[in-house]
Amino acid sequence: MSDKVFVFAQVIPHEGKADALREALQALVAHTRTEAGFIQYDLHESTEKPDHFAFYEVWADQAALDAHAGSNFMKAHSTRTAEWVQSVSIKTYCKI
Repeated sequence: MSDKVFVFAQVIPHEGKADALREALQALVAHTRTEAGFIQYDLHESTEKPDHFAFYEVWADQAALDAHAGSNFMKAHSTRTAEWVQSVSIKTYCKI
């Protein structure tokens, strides 16, 4: 079994906040792609429900994901966007 960690995350904005959130999420992608342990970090928008966002992430291991989640950048991003976000769902998986 691989040490890689796969993440599927969904982010749903409050009504009227999608544009601001989209911009912030795009900045998050650009920054995250510079982090140690990052393998893949892609942002998607639903074709069925416009303005609903999803991430597909691949990390080298759990430590890399934990470092990302606990980083000052992520903390600042979460604080800055908190009022724009209705809900977040994060699921992690390993390859079998």
